Amino acid sequence: MSRGRPSADGPEPAGNSRVLTLLVRHRRGVQVALDSLAWAVAVPLASLLRFDFRAEELQPARLALYVAFAWVVQMLVGAREGLYRGRFSFGSFEEVAAVARTAVVVTGLGAVVNHFAFPDPLPRSVPFIALFFALFLMCAFRYGWRLSLERARRPSAETAQPTIVFGAGEGAHQLVTSMLRDPASPYLPVALLDDDPRKGNLHLRGIPVEGDRHAMRAAAERHGATTLIIAVPSASPELMRDLSALASEAQLQVKVLPPVRELLGDAPTVGDVRPLSEADLLGRHEIKTDLESIAGYLSGKRVLVTGAGGSIGSELCRQIYRFAPDELVMLDRDESALHAVELSIHGRALLD
Repeated sequence: MSRGRPSADGPEPAGNSRVLTLLVRHRRGVQVALDSLAWAVAVPLASLLRFDFRAEELQPARLALYVAFAWVVQMLVGAREGLYRGRFSFGSFEEVAAVARTAVVVTGLGAVVNHFAFPDPLPRSVPFIALFFALFLMCAFRYGWRLSLERARRPSAETAQPTIVFGAGEGAHQLVTSMLRDPASPYLPVALLDDDPRKGNLHLRGIPVEGDRHAMRAAAERHGATTLIIAVPSASPELMRDLSALASEAQLQVKVLPPVRELLGDAPTVGDVRPLSEADLLGRHEIKTDLESIAGYLSGKRVLVTGAGGSIGSELCRQIYRFAPDELVMLDRDESALHAVELSIHGRALLD
């Protein structure tokens, strides 16, 4: 299985989201502009709050000087933190942490320079009040940006199959995220199921857990689902068989997320989903038989099969007979079973 390395924020938005696509392509410049705007709003707002919203107390010149200083430090420290080099995903925890570190440095340096270097300093509390406003605005910009991108990348309900995902663990979380961030995904998650009662109120990417496996039929009817994806990489064969039976009753096609050993250490994605196989239900892989090598040590030989009347032994006898042994001896204490096996092989059964 070949895997390309996706960008930190997934594929670009498709459809009519041209504005978002343009913003993604010019991400660095847009982020610089938004962070500058955050400080330009935060500092005057902090001053207004400090002066009990008496606008006549504000002095535009000293506000502009502090804002300009904050811009310069924000760009330098932010670049060092990787904010403007595409290092982080939009609105990720890592990016928020970098924004917070940068804002704290801007505030600390700004407070020192404002007190000791500015000829007409701002009140000492203004830089610290501005920190909270600026941090809130910068994080809000990024979170709103991320939500807009996720909505634009969400697969269309007209082209994707409404899908129920069984499992609400880490594998299911990564799978649901992959489905909702891929506009070409053939699956649109509409509900989650999990047998763990502690996950009854859980939501993954806004998709709710609506019960255990026995709620499958009701969830399928409620959402018009057509597919069930078993997103439990460590699922036992017994669980697979039970879920397959319940899905058949709910008229759902069954897909599975492969075991962890088959994912090569990568996070599961939509491309990993495959149809349910006999190996999943049996709990073991299909054995490929080299018929030519078998024929080499059976043809012309005298072969004894014990337990020849049983289900496995009888099938062995039928298969061995295909390779023309010199003599096939079938041994079993059940005479009726031997009679049936010989009849199926020779068309007559004399027990000779």
